[in-house]
Amino acid sequence: MLYPAKLMVSFLLLLFITGRQSLPVIAETGKKLSSVEVIHSEKDTVQEKTETKSKKTLSDYDDFSLISYQTVENAEQKEAVLISGNSREDIVVSSEPTPSAVNVEDVPPNSFAFTTYGWGHCVGLSQNGANFYAIYGGWNYQDILFHYYPGTVLKNTGTAETEMITVQGVPGNALQQVAEIVNLEVGPSFHTEAIKAQAVAVYSYIKYYHNDSHDLKGKPNPPQSLIDACASVLGEALYYQDDFAMTMFGASCGDLTADSNDIFEMNLPYLRSVSSDYDAQYDPHYGDVKYFTAEEVRQIIQDAYHLTLSDTPENWIQIIQGNGGYVRQVNIDNQMTVRGDAFRYQFELKSPKFTYVYAEPEEQETTEEIAEAEALLPEEIP
Repeated sequence: MLYPAKLMVSFLLLLFITGRQSLPVIAETGKKLSSVEVIHSEKDTVQEKTETKSKKTLSDYDDFSLISYQTVENAEQKEAVLISGNSREDIVVSSEPTPSAVNVEDVPPNSFAFTTYGWGHCVGLSQNGANFYAIYGGWNYQDILFHYYPGTVLKNTGTAETEMITVQGVPGNALQQVAEIVNLEVGPSFHTEAIKAQAVAVYSYIKYYHNDSHDLKGKPNPPQSLIDACASVLGEALYYQDDFAMTMFGASCGDLTADSNDIFEMNLPYLRSVSSDYDAQYDPHYGDVKYFTAEEVRQIIQDAYHLTLSDTPENWIQIIQGNGGYVRQVNIDNQMTVRGDAFRYQFELKSPKFTYVYAEPEEQETTEEIAEAEALLPEEIP
């Protein structure tokens, strides 16, 4: 019977005329990335060819696994699903003065010794602190997140598998971008639960800035163990009152984190001072000391703030302390007041939690004192 054959010929002719545009294909960027297979339509492939050649695509990354992505320009917006509402209120207000790690007797004469605790602005999650809680406290990633971001809740956006996010102007899928940032921020040596907490903090921060990494950067080629940890929490973000939280983080802090209002003059209820219990025992940046001569301090302050200091070094730096022992403001020689975090940069101090001691110059004996001392000596016998 010829009718079916004619029908087949007609179908093949129609396919030849219309081309392949209606059929999904696996483009070059759809090659296997470990267990990730990225599928594009031919329309996507044409669009990629018109983009700037310097822009990276998913094919530049060879080791992202666990989640299958189908990239689309406008991902469907889904309602975020609550994962855990077990938020905590671990807010600490400490007015105790921060001790110095050195005694004035051990400071060279006419010199300053600055002691710092932690590294970075110390607001939000402490990366070293999170790692210590995971290792020594047995905390999981949710324990860590709810501690460092009190009052937040954890939800899954439902969009991470399809959305594109931008890091330093380069778009990529969520797992790719988050894993590379986490690779730079903490790396694979951290405890898995600390890596997960960091991944959620990174993703939440990016969502706060509308799928842009803002000031975060990535490190290519993260190891598979780190990718797997990020993938296990992909899409999970911290929310505060139904909006994404601005989940700031830094390398480490000193016993307590900083209050965002003290450091950045931002009144965010979930960025308050909380404890970081293992820092004194394990943090390598706890109690670093840096020395300056009085003349060096004078020069740094005068150059930075365009003023002339008095001849009384004891009055040059007057600390106004905020929560957690962090320096909220510095009164400079009763001439001006500046933010503590800005002041510490002038001396390249590691954090805004710092103290100082000043050692006065050695007293010089006057001519009269020398004469009086000589008068008390016994007379020489001829």
